[in-house]
Amino acid sequence: MTIYRMYADNGNRAGFWVQHRTWLNACAQIQSIAGQRNGKLPGFAPLHDNAEVVIRGFDVRSGRPVELGPRLDTPQDHNYTVIAEPGWYRGTAEMPIAAE
Repeated sequence: MTIYRMYADNGNRAGFWVQHRTWLNACAQIQSIAGQRNGKLPGFAPLHDNAEVVIRGFDVRSGRPVELGPRLDTPQDHNYTVIAEPGWYRGTAEMPIAAE
């Protein structure tokens, strides 16, 4: 499923967790799409004007930060899967946006 579709399925909200079939022991939290954490995406499905997707990458086992971004090169790829929030994650009420 594409990141854009996952965002829509998540109530047009970022903050969800994903894995890609090519990421070995890595996962990512979607921080923002098109510079927003919630709301309707620009353009039309399925590509949404190729809106930029900002992520934070982590080792899925330990929570150690790993380099996966800060931007996804292929958010339109169908090989992403939503995963449950990892047990090691200690989220806050507001997600920090990854540094540029």
